[in-house]
Amino acid sequence: MNILTDVNRSDRAPRAACTSPVIEVRRLRKWYPVRRSMLSSLLGVGEQRYLRAVDDVSFAVHPGEVLGLAGESGCGKSTTGMTVLKLHAPSGGEILFDGADLATLTGRGPLRDFRRNAQIVFQNPYEALNPRFTVLRSVLEPISIHFPDRRTEYEALARLAMERAGLLPAENFMHRYPHEMSGGQLQRVAIARAIAVEPRFLVADEPVSMLDVSIRAGILNLLKSFAETLNMGILFISHDLSTMRHICTRIAVMYLGRIVEIGPTDQILDDPRHPYSQALVAAAPVMRRGTRRRIHLEGAVPNPANLPSGCRFHPRCPKAIDRCRTDDPQLHAAGERREAACHLVA
Repeated sequence: MNILTDVNRSDRAPRAACTSPVIEVRRLRKWYPVRRSMLSSLLGVGEQRYLRAVDDVSFAVHPGEVLGLAGESGCGKSTTGMTVLKLHAPSGGEILFDGADLATLTGRGPLRDFRRNAQIVFQNPYEALNPRFTVLRSVLEPISIHFPDRRTEYEALARLAMERAGLLPAENFMHRYPHEMSGGQLQRVAIARAIAVEPRFLVADEPVSMLDVSIRAGILNLLKSFAETLNMGILFISHDLSTMRHICTRIAVMYLGRIVEIGPTDQILDDPRHPYSQALVAAAPVMRRGTRRRIHLEGAVPNPANLPSGCRFHPRCPKAIDRCRTDDPQLHAAGERREAACHLVA
């Protein structure tokens, strides 16, 4: 039996597609300068090169929607999530939240207001929590920062967050330390800490990749319930397409810092159009009988500091044509509510 079958898979269309996005990203860039040699720096010669971790990325997340960001390791998924939250300073583009462009936002006050509404759950719960803090103190920390005028409610707010995160009864966990809890319980503490300030937007960065399969369904159900009951917009970052099928409303596929295909979950996973999306889906394990034809990609992922000309996937693409080597494709319509960046996709 598939342990994820209890996750609600119905109604995958965006629940609030007609409303304004909770957050919108336009042509986001995060480039890291490549260190030059000492001689080049002293002489002032040579062009400054950049590692393009995130390069011209655009998407929107609506209230009640879970947008999955998929791709192999090193494609820029986590950097995108960090940059959207301004944990990394963007190199260019716009991050629109409530009409304000966060990319140019400075000062502790405005950023604090934004982070009250946007939180993150990190991949490794063992490193995300202070080992010297009790569970109660960890959950109270963001509450005390963002709700300084509600001191009498602190413990009640922390208890509510823990119960929403599935730590029941809360009294059994409040005074424990991280070393006294399992990995699944620690991830629930991290989630409780993130939702304690009632954010409207949540970045979940590989939240189940370090957990046992038997624990993952509970965490996925939890995140999906936040989108449905709290109308929270969630950016779900993962390389595991099987979990995305059960939680995501839409999926965006990234390759070398760019989104190469984006659309409804079932369309992306059942009928991928971009050759890279097809290779990713073909590599995913099949739970039912039968096998899926594998797509073998030649070569290695190019260096993001030395990108190939034209389509950045063409050196590995089994369907590449001459145009792919010279013209850089942009996202364009590839079906109903779907876009792909490929010259071969009409």
